[in-house]
Amino acid sequence: MKPDMNILLVEDNDIDVEILKRSLRKLGSTGSLMRAKDGVEALEILSDDVLRQQLVRPYVILLDINMPRMNGHEFLAQLRQTEGIKSARVFVFTTSASKKDIELAYENYANGYIVKPDSSSELSDVLKTLQEYWSLCKMPDAA
Repeated sequence: MKPDMNILLVEDNDIDVEILKRSLRKLGSTGSLMRAKDGVEALEILSDDVLRQQLVRPYVILLDINMPRMNGHEFLAQLRQTEGIKSARVFVFTTSASKKDIELAYENYANGYIVKPDSSSELSDVLKTLQEYWSLCKMPDAA
């Protein structure tokens, strides 16, 4: 059995972060969670050797779209052009159901696009599904 997924959460909304943490605890998740408040901070974590060592591997990135300094689309485009981190697994996790946002995320090779659910039970279902998907996937050794 694979361990629970480790998450780099790129999210500027403190309330959304706490809701996600609470849902993971309710599911009994033992995976780690590291947070970046925007795309700039996320790229710093992924590009800095010392910070990247604090990120438990393998990991998945849950990425909000609407953030200050560097939004999710800008982050994803930059990530996909950066050697050493461009193959990171990224699920956009946002309130936007905009067709334009969805298309742009996939153009920048998002691994999935999830609209944030309205209720805690729906969020639990989404997290359970992501965990099941994670447990099925074969990860590269250096991921």
